[in-house]
Amino acid sequence: MYTISVKHSLINDQSIRDMMEDYDIGEITACHFLTKGLNDSYFVESNSGTYIFRVYRKNWRSKSDILFELEGILHLQMKGIAVSVPVMRKDSEFLTWIDAPEGLRYGVLFTYSEGDRPDITASNCRLIGEGLAKIHSAWDDFQPNHDRLFQLDQNHLAMEPFERIQAAFRQFGLNAEEKFLKDTVAAILKELNGRDLEYGFCHGDFHNFNMHVKENRLEAFDFDCGALGYRSYDLAVFSWNLLNNYPSMEKEGWAAFLEGYQSSRKLNEADVQIIGRFVSLRRIWFMGILLENDDVWGTVWKNEKNLSSIIGQLKDDIANRW
Repeated sequence: MYTISVKHSLINDQSIRDMMEDYDIGEITACHFLTKGLNDSYFVESNSGTYIFRVYRKNWRSKSDILFELEGILHLQMKGIAVSVPVMRKDSEFLTWIDAPEGLRYGVLFTYSEGDRPDITASNCRLIGEGLAKIHSAWDDFQPNHDRLFQLDQNHLAMEPFERIQAAFRQFGLNAEEKFLKDTVAAILKELNGRDLEYGFCHGDFHNFNMHVKENRLEAFDFDCGALGYRSYDLAVFSWNLLNNYPSMEKEGWAAFLEGYQSSRKLNEADVQIIGRFVSLRRIWFMGILLENDDVWGTVWKNEKNLSSIIGQLKDDIANRW
């Protein structure tokens, strides 16, 4: 018999149900595991409403990181922006401390966003763009009391993921790919340093998988990747999502999204022109996330073909979006 260490545990539904006793939400009528990603999410229903309980992975976010995120969400609510908000516990705290096999984890209960994931149509893209603009405007005067241990800056979006991808390229002997990636990152950073770009609190993952729409009312959720950063990057994430999941709507959807954003908040020309390069950084960041979190996505995808696919994507960006 062996003694094992646990990297990431999946908490059973009954344990989550037991934790709900610490919230003043009435009798629990349903509680089940919903999805696994960078964090684990559980669906909770009571006679007072519907909720999502998020359990953060150990060491993915610090206590301060999470409280910063929650402050940002509550600031949006105070400004009248429709968002999924954290629910306070009976002890007036937001964090549930969980003694998991791998160590301390934190849980937060959020209100459930009514409606459905919006289809990618021109009208919905315009609504989504307008929604992001209103979020950015509401955050302009946000003054957090807690620190976020990362920003959506050059280090987080470029240098850290580049180092992870570089190590993987070297493992498979992808020397030409490594050089191309290094040169591409250097070219992007040179452009960023040469422009006066807007910087502020960002959602960090703003696309139609992280929002619901009901009767033309958009409500955003999942601010886990939110931080201070380049506002153009926040817009580029939506473009990246169109390219990956809705390529036939890339041009029409992006034009509608940008129109919606600028109907509520004007963008400087420098911020518009740099968006294509931020799409490339999103690709680099995302592959870095895959490599960093093998307990989520495994390693079966990690091979020469999949790793080198990012080079073709970056070349397409350079030819068509830079």
